[in-house]
Amino acid sequence: MKVAYLVEKKKIVFEEIKKPEIRDKNDVLVRIKCVGICGSDVHYYIEGKIGDQIVKDKIILGHEASGEVVEVGKNVRNLKEGDKVAIEPGISCGECEQCIKGKPNLCPNVKFLGTPPIDGAFREYIVMPEKNLIKIPEGLDYEDGALSEPLAIGIYSVKLSKIETGDDVAILGVGPIGLSILFTCRETGVNRIFVSDLIEDRLNFAKKIGADFLINANKDNIVEIVKNFTKGRGVDVSFESAGKKETFRQVIYTTKIGGKCILVGIPSEDTVEFDVHVMRRKELQLINVRRSSFCTEIALNMLKRSKLPFKEIITHRYPFEKLEDALNLVSEYKDGVIKCVVNL
Repeated sequence: MKVAYLVEKKKIVFEEIKKPEIRDKNDVLVRIKCVGICGSDVHYYIEGKIGDQIVKDKIILGHEASGEVVEVGKNVRNLKEGDKVAIEPGISCGECEQCIKGKPNLCPNVKFLGTPPIDGAFREYIVMPEKNLIKIPEGLDYEDGALSEPLAIGIYSVKLSKIETGDDVAILGVGPIGLSILFTCRETGVNRIFVSDLIEDRLNFAKKIGADFLINANKDNIVEIVKNFTKGRGVDVSFESAGKKETFRQVIYTTKIGGKCILVGIPSEDTVEFDVHVMRRKELQLINVRRSSFCTEIALNMLKRSKLPFKEIITHRYPFEKLEDALNLVSEYKDGVIKCVVNL
């Protein structure tokens, strides 16, 4: 089968290797059909690391994946050949404290696709445990399946915030994850949604799926605008989803006294600064988000029932052999890209 290896920064090489085989009775062989490009893929592609997760050898990137079931192990009961599935990319151990508590996303032994040293989904075939495969509902396709992974992060972020109907919300950064948060908030029934970004195309799409206030960070300050329209109060919940030093600072000021700041973005820097006195005086809750937990099926059902055009987040589609071009497009924010998927 054909696989795509990241062999050094900004260099993808295709190789032919042996197709994987089912070795465990609970495993499933899947033919990969669609993989989305995530911000974490771009970090590894451009920088070779995310924090202390460092690429030390060649690796297959990609974790936002869907595919077709080709073969099932003897103990597999809920899937059959030909089923369309979304892939939950984190293979947790099921035995540690976090797994037992229902937080597999925090499993210290997790094997997460495309995170060193675990190979990811930019390949033709993959073997996964049955528990990591979710049937794609009738009426949805492989692209929807790939979208369910980033949308699951948005859903999980909103769940952690315990947001309530009628709350005001700010979302700082409306790339794919920020837009997933926005989509979830609008489906949840929040009141006003303020969004900021540097890219006009992303702001325009945010409006299409329910944002009320669009702030171009090149021109305006979201903190001032939020204070103006909330009469100095601030929003109930702010989501940082840009991963930039500026937005990590701003999220403290957009949030009301006693409010919540949900930190979702992945910064390039290992440390960021907060104004501790503002945080303390407001008694803000800072909640960090680590991937998602049991939200993929919810994401697929939301995609099926929603009348908002969330799937239009996919602005670019590339064939497998053009993977490097796709990664360059996303890393350089070219051509109005919001979400780019690779179809195999």
